[in-house]
Amino acid sequence: MLIYSPHISPRLLYIATWLGEQTGTTPVCTDNKTFFEKSEEIKINYSENRISRQEIWIKPEGLLKEYDIGPQWVLVSNIHQLPVFFSNGSDLGFDYLSAAFYLISRYEEYKFIREDLYGRYPHDHSIAFINHFLQRPLVDEWTILLLNKISMVFPEIAIHPPSFSYTPTYDIDISWSYKGKGLIRNIGGCLRSPNTFLERILVLTRLKKDPFDAYSFLEKHHSQFNLSPIYFFLTAPKRSELDKNISPYNKQFRKLIQTTANKNEVGVHPSVYSHSDKKLLVAEKELLSHISKKTITKSRFHYLKCRLPEDYRGLIEAGITDDYTMGYGTINGFRASTSRSFLWYDLEKEETTSLRIHPFCWMDANSCYEQKMSAQEAYAELLTYTDQVKQVNGTMIIVSHNHLLSDDSVFKGWKEMYGKFLEEVTDIK
Repeated sequence: MLIYSPHISPRLLYIATWLGEQTGTTPVCTDNKTFFEKSEEIKINYSENRISRQEIWIKPEGLLKEYDIGPQWVLVSNIHQLPVFFSNGSDLGFDYLSAAFYLISRYEEYKFIREDLYGRYPHDHSIAFINHFLQRPLVDEWTILLLNKISMVFPEIAIHPPSFSYTPTYDIDISWSYKGKGLIRNIGGCLRSPNTFLERILVLTRLKKDPFDAYSFLEKHHSQFNLSPIYFFLTAPKRSELDKNISPYNKQFRKLIQTTANKNEVGVHPSVYSHSDKKLLVAEKELLSHISKKTITKSRFHYLKCRLPEDYRGLIEAGITDDYTMGYGTINGFRASTSRSFLWYDLEKEETTSLRIHPFCWMDANSCYEQKMSAQEAYAELLTYTDQVKQVNGTMIIVSHNHLLSDDSVFKGWKEMYGKFLEEVTDIK
């Protein structure tokens, strides 16, 4: 694939590389018009005027030429039954490259003022929520539009975009309800919830399985459906109001991590305070590495507490190569409007980084706590997202928590719902 532009900027080079991943091609950017005209490859003309008859002409709206982060006039309209912005009269009807860059770079998150309760970017401030496309992988849908256009203009050239895939991920921030918490925490729990006394005693004397122990259930289903999950463990050395997991120095918890890491990929679940304390981030990562005896390169921030660009820079400095935080902790949907992974572009430094972002579209805690859904309603929601991702040959990543998949009566039906979903999604796969 050859992309012509008289202005080859870092942003254009980034989005060209990204486009190659989406289309299964290897794009090359050129500012040589003659070379472009003579080429027999797939040709995208990213300039003010059409050059040749056989090309995809995308008229630039200016965003990819800029070197700062300023206000953007984003007016959403409807073309080809899809929400679009940066509309113009070129072949797709809008500047696909700039619009995709705006959404996946999370441009709008850099200069926002208002934060939510946990210091996060609020979903209701986003263009996707305001314009009612948060629940769809819009960038992936745009890419399908482009691929269809390429097939029409260059029918003799075969392209091989990615296929649908599914990756289950789990946040282990409350590994057990009673087990491993020690005498003082369990006494405090009994005082707060006297009705749990008998169950606590049975669990602590090993006469009953801890209600939050869903690990054998998950292992059985992963094996049955040939899945490759990722577990993110919270290894904060000190407990806080939001970081309430078992101590990483607890022998039972360390054994859980080791057993899990022997069969699955594991990543660090940085505590809510590690984003402002890079030494703490490194300490939590190295502690997990020491316990699991594996090099840790994956992460997802606890409470999804992540600010751009400083927190992503901190991950890179800590040796993280893949992050799975891209999603909202208040509502389900496609935060970056795509289901597929992408390299993070640091807008302040105007450079492509080594950090790969893996967005998720659904989290059980959002459905249960924020959207107040029943297990059956969450199942229907999950199937809707799965169908959308399947239609664009995307990557289905969801976030689950062991305590929501437990035998606790508070979460009755969620475990069964999840097992049913795994059977459904693997049939689709």
